[in-house]
Amino acid sequence: MKNNMAPIVEFELPSTEQSGPKSLRDKVYGYLLQKFELGHLFPGAVIDQKEICADLGISRTPLSNALIRLEAEGIVSIHPRSKVVVNKLEEDDIHYLYEIIGSIEATLITKGFSHYTSDILEQMQSWNEQMRIFVENDNLSGYDPLHYRFHQMFVQMAPNKFAERILNPIKNRLWDIPKKSFPRQWYLDSCLEHQFVLDALREGNLEKAVSYHKQVHWGFEFNKKYIQIAYYL
Repeated sequence: MKNNMAPIVEFELPSTEQSGPKSLRDKVYGYLLQKFELGHLFPGAVIDQKEICADLGISRTPLSNALIRLEAEGIVSIHPRSKVVVNKLEEDDIHYLYEIIGSIEATLITKGFSHYTSDILEQMQSWNEQMRIFVENDNLSGYDPLHYRFHQMFVQMAPNKFAERILNPIKNRLWDIPKKSFPRQWYLDSCLEHQFVLDALREGNLEKAVSYHKQVHWGFEFNKKYIQIAYYL
């Protein structure tokens, strides 16, 4: 597992907390996500709220609001009048999250099926080919944003704010808290799977695309060997 201990970027606050409490909460939320991603806060760790407030020069309120959002996303557990703990991701959790993503994205593909024009599919094809080239050249930092963009297209073809609000935190939890270093072959396999789905959509075979996407690309048992390496070795 990758443990990049690079420094966190400077935290910028608005002039007063009252001028934008929601904006401030989001800034604190983003700051905490970055600490998770860089491995400064790791699964099982207790969050030192006093230290974070002191470091950022903020009151407890925006931090509490950010932590409530993180708890709703399953990233932390708040123990009232006690502590806030970063949740560990168990194998059963990953199994469940894979099923959620597979089911939601399969539904999005179905709902947006008529919108996958040749231009859209060519764009997704281009991203997938670039992803494969990045992996073959060991440039995983180039792969990640294209991977997000590729999967985000399923939302764009069938916009649904609820689906997006569910999917994004789950993907962050699986991939970026902390930032993972996955087996190289897993990336290459994913590119092949993306290609299979694109080919099925090009053929107009919705059932084939959806079934493969859900049962293979997001199939827990199919990916289990890689999951065990990435998360538990």
